[in-house]
Amino acid sequence: MIRTALAMSGLGGLVVAFFAVFGGMALVTGTGVIVESGLRSEVRSPRLSEADVVVSARQRIPRKEDLSVALPERATLPVSLVDRLAGLPGVESAVGDLSFPAAILPGAGDRTGRADPAGAGHGWGSLALTGGRAVGGVPPRRDGEVAVAGARVGQEVRVVAGGRPGRYRVTAVIDAPGLYFADSTAARLAGRSGRVDLVALRAEPGVTAQAAADAAGRLLGDRYEISTGGARGDAERPGTAAARGLLIALPASIGGISLITVGFVIGGGLSLSINRQRRDLALLRAAGATPRQVRRLVAVQGGVAALAALAPGAALGYYLAARLGELLADTGMLPTDLPLTYGPLPAVAAAVLLLGVVRVAAWTASLRASRMPPVSAVAESKAEPREPSRARTGGGLLLMLGALVLSSAPLVVRTEMAAIGPATAALLAIIGLALAGPRLVQVVTGALARRLPQGLSAPLWLAITNSHGYALRTAGAVAALGMVVTLGLSVVLTQTTISRAKADEARAGLAGVASVSAPGLGGIPHGLLDDVRARPGVTAAATASTTTVLTRSLAIGDDPELHSRTAMVLGPDAHGVVDLGVVDGSLAELRGDTVALDARLGEVGERLDLLMGDGTPVRARVVATYSRALGFGQIVVSRDLAAGHTTTGLDSEILVRPATADLAALVEAWPGAEVSKRAATAVAGEASAQGLVNIAVLAVLIAYVLVSVANRLVATTTGRGEELLALRRLGATPEQVRRMLRWESLVIALLAAVSGLVLAGVPLALLSIGFLGRPWPAGPLWLVPASVLVVAMVVWPAVNLPVRRRHLAL
Repeated sequence: MIRTALAMSGLGGLVVAFFAVFGGMALVTGTGVIVESGLRSEVRSPRLSEADVVVSARQRIPRKEDLSVALPERATLPVSLVDRLAGLPGVESAVGDLSFPAAILPGAGDRTGRADPAGAGHGWGSLALTGGRAVGGVPPRRDGEVAVAGARVGQEVRVVAGGRPGRYRVTAVIDAPGLYFADSTAARLAGRSGRVDLVALRAEPGVTAQAAADAAGRLLGDRYEISTGGARGDAERPGTAAARGLLIALPASIGGISLITVGFVIGGGLSLSINRQRRDLALLRAAGATPRQVRRLVAVQGGVAALAALAPGAALGYYLAARLGELLADTGMLPTDLPLTYGPLPAVAAAVLLLGVVRVAAWTASLRASRMPPVSAVAESKAEPREPSRARTGGGLLLMLGALVLSSAPLVVRTEMAAIGPATAALLAIIGLALAGPRLVQVVTGALARRLPQGLSAPLWLAITNSHGYALRTAGAVAALGMVVTLGLSVVLTQTTISRAKADEARAGLAGVASVSAPGLGGIPHGLLDDVRARPGVTAAATASTTTVLTRSLAIGDDPELHSRTAMVLGPDAHGVVDLGVVDGSLAELRGDTVALDARLGEVGERLDLLMGDGTPVRARVVATYSRALGFGQIVVSRDLAAGHTTTGLDSEILVRPATADLAALVEAWPGAEVSKRAATAVAGEASAQGLVNIAVLAVLIAYVLVSVANRLVATTTGRGEELLALRRLGATPEQVRRMLRWESLVIALLAAVSGLVLAGVPLALLSIGFLGRPWPAGPLWLVPASVLVVAMVVWPAVNLPVRRRHLAL
């Protein structure tokens, strides 16, 4: 059976199927690596490397039938747990650990080593658990003393710790990153009275870490998280651990497109392979082969090509995952200390999935050939069916109609979720084109053939007639290339249009506003806001930052239980500085437990239940509603409400009006401060980074489709040897045959380009009307002619170059 199957398929059919599975394996494996990393990756190089057990508050909120929600802000523990845990049998010591913003001036933490300034400050008691030690001097014991690497004992340094500038004397030189203060000083600077971030345990000699963890579990129950091994890194860096959700959500954002595309390409490749064998399969049926035997033979062909492609495809998939991880880190979407996990599971899962896809595609493609009566099969082996299936055509047209309905979503709902409508519409339209394509090609080419003028050149007439007579063959190429145009334009221009809408709203709300930040200090230090307000020309200034809150479902597309939202943190002084497009109420009322809300989600006076970023439940009153939710997010929480529920406790920037105020001297007075004449929002920045990553993934996907389509066209052309020789016997010259093929390639390219532009253009026009108030999208419109050019550059050589002298010889 295997020898017969390989002999019948020929090299061309096997190559097409091989490359289809090869590229699909790479895409699915790469996606699987990202997802597995989101589930299993461990934070690299935990700071408390010498601690056997780390006890922390729970940083996840469980949800029914779904993944738990990670809390990015630090949830703290009562300091009383330290003594309770220290008394456990098998525990040698227990230390309450604190992390808070700290940096040495001038500069952005010149001597903090590799520590992030946002969490570089610690108490002296936790130094021993990091593996660090003092190489000179004595431990800091009182306020005004610090231990740091790269300094001299007795040296006086300017430090900003916990947002408080001050002068400190170096009492010890250490060989670990960060700044270490007396434990009492660290507790005061961290601003967490009676609370600690973590409790680090060291087990007694002869006691395993798991035994100490079990003892702590029996004492504390399930109220706290008890971590050992690699899980300690998650406990130390909740914000980094929360980034795992991105690794799971990212493939979901474009994974549907990828899987449908892979299935589309593999199915098309196997269909082409079977079409090349129609005569042989018909003869097998005439010789007595059963339908089941025919289907088994086709399945063997697809399986052999798939098995050969699995290993190299998996290797390419791991390489693509590594490059995507680098891109995520470069755009700031993924912390550098959260590495990707490379295990065998993604490759195994991808292999099982693709073998299943190949099996289903082979069964579907061979169904008609295996069921036809032998006589009809032989009669149809040299020509396509005269009429495409009515059910197939009707289903395709219905999908296109459904795509049009989904495309109108942005006209009704002006949120980011509305963009799912056009994206889904593009997928439905592509599937509809693949199903209804043969009939549509017949209609278009038939109408064109009837209107051809007298005296038209024979090659052009032959090209149009061939496209009409072999509509199934033509439609396969048109659908695949149309998919390239549709996906490329839809995904890229949808991202850029939404990003433009976000940027326009943010720009309008922050017009004439400058920004002062201090990332090298871990946040805005105390006193900087007053200094900014005292500068000549400054009329108003207000601090701002972002956090994460969880709410119930408030809008279409939200998670049904808990929905995580990025929230801006503002105070009453933001009134007159930031213009959110207030519809009702006032930002001046942002005091106490209050929030401002997107006008589409609530009304002034309502009570809203929230979970803050550290998991603390609060009930807030809505004091303002606003219209510019795209640029500023759907919720704004008051500074009072966010106080005590963020990791650093510091604001991230100061918004200054007007932007023309002279702030140059501010940088000299406050080393580490940075001034920007144009303020921006974190929400818009997140969207831009997400869009860049989606476009990068799409570029790989389109390259896969183009290579597969080129292989398919080459195999189709080389399989037309008898057809071309028949034209020569009827009197066509070699040059006429070549010109016919050039006209055929032009017809295919034009049909693919027009169908792709139409399928992408309608959803994009409706999206642009809904978000920008105009019928054309924002972004690089040169992609339209570029897409048409790419289609032509793929079709022309793939159709014309495989034709050799032997195909035209008599």
